[in-house]
Amino acid sequence: MLFKLAVDCIILAYDPGDNQLKVLLVQRENEPAKGQWALPGGFVDEPEDFAVTAARKLRQETGVTVPYLEQVRAYALTDPTVGQRLASVSYYALLEWAHYAPAADRTHLAQWFALPHVPALPFDHARKVQDAWQRVQEAARNRPVPFYLLPPKFPLNQLQRFYEALYQAPLDNRNFRKWVKGLPYVEALAELETNVSHRPSQLYQFKASAYAAFGQATRLTPY
Repeated sequence: MLFKLAVDCIILAYDPGDNQLKVLLVQRENEPAKGQWALPGGFVDEPEDFAVTAARKLRQETGVTVPYLEQVRAYALTDPTVGQRLASVSYYALLEWAHYAPAADRTHLAQWFALPHVPALPFDHARKVQDAWQRVQEAARNRPVPFYLLPPKFPLNQLQRFYEALYQAPLDNRNFRKWVKGLPYVEALAELETNVSHRPSQLYQFKASAYAAFGQATRLTPY
């Protein structure tokens, strides 16, 4: 049985400007699905690790380099037609919004879309986006996911909005702040926001050393 193998990248970032978790899509330049928005990726065409192929395809299609890619899952053959059988492996990465730097000649072909409002995607890409989103939701329950996506210093309301965007559910402001202030790895700073039109809020930061000592003693999300 002959089949092709493809890799797809789900790159996620949190946009603090409109408080949305977003996915990076590219506009396909060739058939099939020419002109449609899709996940960056392509066929495995080199004798290398699949994650290396995925990272290389991502750089070629968007100009974006990520520090790591984590596998979401593998997908079985999706087309029964002989010669068109396709298996694929999807990977996701978390990218801090401020670090997004696409290649100048690719900006018109790569765009961010809010996860709740992703356009219709070809192939099985919609399923892969949902699978990656669910994986990040699960990961956030035992890993400090928001601190990969937020700026190094952040106000508590930004952290709350991140969780609301991730789980698509509101949080009680008072209970959320009480929960966060009980976490030993979130440190209050003697600093306030700058260049804001509203009353500046106190800033906080993530303490990796405290988190390492903290372990898995309690839940890492407010849900």
